[in-house]
Amino acid sequence: MIFLLLNAALCGILIWFSFSIDDHGSINIIGTKLVNIALFLATTLGFMTITIALCFWAPERLALIFGKLTLVFFAWYCVSTCGFVLLFPHYKKNKAFPVAQVLLDAFAVYIVFMAPNAIKDFRIAFGSIFEVNSGPMFSGPIHQYISITWYEFLILFYAVFLPLVSALVIWVRMENAQSRLDQQRMTAVAMAVCTSWLLLFFLHYTLPYQSMFRTMTVTAFVPELLMFNAAFSQREIYDGRAIRHGLGRFLFQFAVPSVFAGLLFMALWPLYATIPVVFITAYPVAIVAFFVLWSMSGNFFSHLSFMRDKRYARNFENEITSIDFDKEPSEVSAAVFGILNKYVDTSAITILIDTGTGFLETVYTTREGSTPVTLSMNTDFFDVLLAIRHPVVFRQWAEHDHNVVNTRASLLGALDKNDADAMILLNEGRHVLGLIFLGKKNNSNMYNEYDYSVFTKLYSNFFVLGYYLKNIMNESVVGTVNREIRMSGQIITSIQENMDRVTNPKVDVGYQMIPAHNIGGEFIDLIRLTDTRHIFIIGALSGRGIAASMNMVILKSIIRTFLAETKDFKLLVEKVNTFIRYSLPKGTYFAGTFALMDFATNTMYYINCGSSALFLYTRQYNNVIEIQGEGKVLGFASDISKLIKVSKVNLAPGDVVFSCTDGLIETVSLRGDQFGKDRIQRSLMENLTYPAEKMGQFTYDALVKFTSKELEYDVTILVIKYLGGK
Repeated sequence: MIFLLLNAALCGILIWFSFSIDDHGSINIIGTKLVNIALFLATTLGFMTITIALCFWAPERLALIFGKLTLVFFAWYCVSTCGFVLLFPHYKKNKAFPVAQVLLDAFAVYIVFMAPNAIKDFRIAFGSIFEVNSGPMFSGPIHQYISITWYEFLILFYAVFLPLVSALVIWVRMENAQSRLDQQRMTAVAMAVCTSWLLLFFLHYTLPYQSMFRTMTVTAFVPELLMFNAAFSQREIYDGRAIRHGLGRFLFQFAVPSVFAGLLFMALWPLYATIPVVFITAYPVAIVAFFVLWSMSGNFFSHLSFMRDKRYARNFENEITSIDFDKEPSEVSAAVFGILNKYVDTSAITILIDTGTGFLETVYTTREGSTPVTLSMNTDFFDVLLAIRHPVVFRQWAEHDHNVVNTRASLLGALDKNDADAMILLNEGRHVLGLIFLGKKNNSNMYNEYDYSVFTKLYSNFFVLGYYLKNIMNESVVGTVNREIRMSGQIITSIQENMDRVTNPKVDVGYQMIPAHNIGGEFIDLIRLTDTRHIFIIGALSGRGIAASMNMVILKSIIRTFLAETKDFKLLVEKVNTFIRYSLPKGTYFAGTFALMDFATNTMYYINCGSSALFLYTRQYNNVIEIQGEGKVLGFASDISKLIKVSKVNLAPGDVVFSCTDGLIETVSLRGDQFGKDRIQRSLMENLTYPAEKMGQFTYDALVKFTSKELEYDVTILVIKYLGGK
């Protein structure tokens, strides 16, 4: 019974496995063939399961039919395997191969169904002896010299001889492979074939001790299929260290548990003949207990050097987000290169920045003695990469992806000019502000899918570097002296100039934004949607100084990008939350308010994202009330849809909306008193007759007078006076 269950389980696993074979969304002809042979093997295991069951509980004739189908599909699997090996790793059309495949498939059908007395019956004698009765392949005098049955010939020809020929061919082709990676992948395929032979030999050796192992013949090829998939998925060259680590993980995760399970099975198997209930109960319990203990010990072994894998994302993120931007530009750039060299094995880096002259010019490179590279801002592949939102480019992608077919020459030319295998395009909306070229890896590997996922996730950190070099630190390009003043002026100016001024006569908008230490992470944004709809955003990102300012600029840009994709107000905030959580440095959060004002209906919709204060003055009642309600800051929860809600307020002529950040409320005087919400409400009531800009200014002046000292917190104020009218 256990052999029946094992075949059935493997059949189901392989069917599931066939759906998971995907070259990251771009499966090719080799991948298609791998899917086919996985399904062939799954079908064969399925027929074997049915055959075993029929041998126990059905007429022999029915068992014979399904047994023959098992052998046919097994032979077809072997033929498909040979095709995979012969074509791997690059498909090249060969007219002779399909003809040979059809002939070999037909020959298998002939042996099983047409050859006289080839396969006589499948049966299980005495409840535990599995037999496949087959007639001799030769008769007469020849039989005296070659006493082989049709069944034995089928196994030897399809499972041994044909794979042997395929393995020899791939070994020969390996010598002419164009890259080390192809050689490595072809070696893995050849080793997979050898593994299937070893397992077949092992099963043949065990038959005198347990004939039911004959039902496991097909399962001997499951490891081969898994090794094929591993070779198909390989995207990097394994050096000695990687091989040692891989071997260590294989021994710990697979080899030791498998050997234990096998030895335990052999030790307990005699019980099956005498006390089957004890065997069926004891074996699973022992296996479960072992794996529980083994998993518990995994925490210890995972810290050993041979168990560590090459998944560097967490350490890479920790270091790149900890870079000190107060250092000189060359030191900051060198720090980025050091991190890339340490974790990604990047051999060199070249950074190009927009100089404002129509060209990207080299501002940093690790290639000593190399000629500085320039690149026109009108380079054709910029628009293509921006259109498909693919800022991270690897050479192998550029060589094959259809999206860049018209600009492939210039894209590869830029990589060649910088002797690079990877490129990161730094852009703010549709404007390109820089390029980072990464040299080849020191170990001759290519940049792989894992590198791509890490670079994409941490793209904002590379953007910070480019923005930093362009606007603040690159003295030769920017040409200013005081770094702090330059940072403050440029960031604040950038925010103000990119706002969409509100020109609708129904509303008067004013704001104040005063950083306590020249630079900060607070901002206001006004975004025009239509003539009658406008979005207002006020808030603050966690942190202070340069890092917070950089994150603020990134967030401001991404909000406008999201608005081009969605018209749903709540979905916009959800997307911003996801971006902050997964794309900005870990621990970053946003506290503030998103508001959508519809002048046509005199309505304001708003979402409180942890705003400290949102006030509404209603002229009808001549009173100021708080309307922010409960809200959650953005950046902590992975899914914030259930934690935020859209609120609504109807506005009448003379109403005033006043919002501010924590700095206005929490600032304390020399005596330790807090400015607080009461003083804000009082200032609002006292200055109702003034324009919105003046109301914000007078509130800030009241704060300065109250503290009588230098401010410790950034202060941001937004005032919206609703005038009404048509």
